[in-house]
Amino acid sequence: MDMIAPLVKTGVISSSLNLWLALPIGFVFGFALFHAGFTDSRRIAWAFYFKDVGVPVVMFSAIATGMLGLWGLSLIGFLDISKVYMLPTFLLPMAVGGLIFGLGMVIGGYCPGTAAASIATGKIDAVIFIVGFLLGSLVFGDFFPVWGDFYNSDYMGVFRLDQWLGIGLGPTVLIVVLIAVGGTIFMRFVQNKVWPTTEVDPQEKYVIRLHAALIAVAVIIGFTFAFFPSESFIDDSVETPYYIVPKTTVSQAVSETQTSESGELAGSGA
Repeated sequence: MDMIAPLVKTGVISSSLNLWLALPIGFVFGFALFHAGFTDSRRIAWAFYFKDVGVPVVMFSAIATGMLGLWGLSLIGFLDISKVYMLPTFLLPMAVGGLIFGLGMVIGGYCPGTAAASIATGKIDAVIFIVGFLLGSLVFGDFFPVWGDFYNSDYMGVFRLDQWLGIGLGPTVLIVVLIAVGGTIFMRFVQNKVWPTTEVDPQEKYVIRLHAALIAVAVIIGFTFAFFPSESFIDDSVETPYYIVPKTTVSQAVSETQTSESGELAGSGA
């Protein structure tokens, strides 16, 4: 099969059409966010108390679906993974940023994307959240020289989970799928224990059967992937493209910054 995706990168569609397609895709995405409960700040906050774990369960399913879809399309030769942008890793800054992001999400009940979708439903708290988000972004940008060095520290390039574990990409996909399934079952179990309900859902049996079928399909695909070598999914001999600047440029910029700082310190010492 000839690789035709990403469509704009392979020339199947133009850049302008790619932007226009963002409108219907965004509409469908917002529709899905609404029906998954992501536009209700209470439901998002409840997830942290295990009162309603619907939101993290949707996240688990999105991770599994996205991972199986991405590497599955690459495996059959439909998607040219070398043209897909992968986020470079700045390990410690990302860990700290994730912690701050999580605190903001449990306090505010939104992330920037869900807040924007909530504004479309007329939520006033989402408007306030967006205002705070924009002000925080301005403060971060204005004071970037204060924490810029930390922001660019612990740089690891495009560093995947399979590379960290030292195993194949296929088995890693299976592990993530199993974690997503196990996490879903565990969170549902804790919710029922901490917040038991006496309400009877007439569609519960149907929903359970549907979930079981989807889980079985995901696990079977994950097991299938585990038998394929990493080279079947991605060619690691080709440098993963960067969205803004190539990896070599980033490394060079970091090196030049460190050299400049060392020179300034030497000059001040003299």
